[in-house]
Amino acid sequence: MWSPWWDASNIEKDGHLMMTRAIFLTISAMAVAMFWFMWNWKSSKNPTPPLPPGPRGLPFVGSLPFLGPNLHHEFTNLASVYGPIYKLQLGSKLCFVLSSPSLVKQVVRDQDTLFANRDPIIAAQIISYGGTDIAFGSYGPGWRRLRKVFVSHVMSKGNLDACYALRKEEVLKSIDHIYGKSGSPIDFGQVAFLQQSKQS
Repeated sequence: MWSPWWDASNIEKDGHLMMTRAIFLTISAMAVAMFWFMWNWKSSKNPTPPLPPGPRGLPFVGSLPFLGPNLHHEFTNLASVYGPIYKLQLGSKLCFVLSSPSLVKQVVRDQDTLFANRDPIIAAQIISYGGTDIAFGSYGPGWRRLRKVFVSHVMSKGNLDACYALRKEEVLKSIDHIYGKSGSPIDFGQVAFLQQSKQS
């Protein structure tokens, strides 16, 4: 049965609900605007330096599908388009490619401590017990101590002279192996890998 009191109470409830929604939306919009303003103000105080130019990649894979098998040719072509330093997205990793000897000298020699570390590789971390050896360790006081021990003991003149006969024998074996394959194509990468795996 219809009653004017019932209809008035529903209108009052709907009006109260609409007022609550309007207040909630107003407060939410003010909060978003405040966060956006604070984020812009903070980023303007500490501006990030611009990245070098580079090709735009696809999501998730970056530029990997567009690189051919001869990377040095691809990098030379990209350097002619983007300049001596450019960025390249390889999967989830952002890489920077240097194709100028002066830039490489500046990175390797002048700013070597800034660029000394590399991303940890999971297999290398497992092999080196968490990156505690000289090959996969991070640059720091511990790594400098390891390098000092390596140079003074392993690479000392006495140790190198003691291994001279072994090195000479391995070089002669490699030359004989290459000479035996004369007239047929030789994969020097495989030869070098086999020699390295014998020595390690």
